Amino acid sequence: MTGDHANKYADEVRRLIEQRLKIKGPTLEKALARAGRLLPQWAHREGRYLAQASQMMDHPKLRTMVDQSKFEKAHKALISHLKTIDPVERRKTRILGVLGVISFNLILVVAALLIFLVWRGYL
Repeated sequence: MTGDHANKYADEVRRLIEQRLKIKGPTLEKALARAGRLLPQWAHREGRYLAQASQMMDHPKLRTMVDQSKFEKAHKALISHLKTIDPVERRKTRILGVLGVISFNLILVVAALLIFLVWRGYL
């Protein structure tokens, strides 16, 4: 594997992060940092390894230190995880979560108002 292949793999993962999570970053490291809690910890670990290994693959002497099988495994794991993420479903889930919190708080306010009105004798 050459440095070009490694950079291509890292760019593929970065593009998937951009498409699926709507997070832009000039490099894979920046995209992973901006992803934050949207990706699980193992994905961050594999992504950091992929980014670091792609940088090492550009250097001829450091290239021998990269474990090819681990590099391929990290790439495949990240690709398969990112392909399962549906941006439309994430958006719907986020909107429904916000609406659920708003409706719960509204129910609490109405209940508190009714309790206050009964306590003061207006109802």
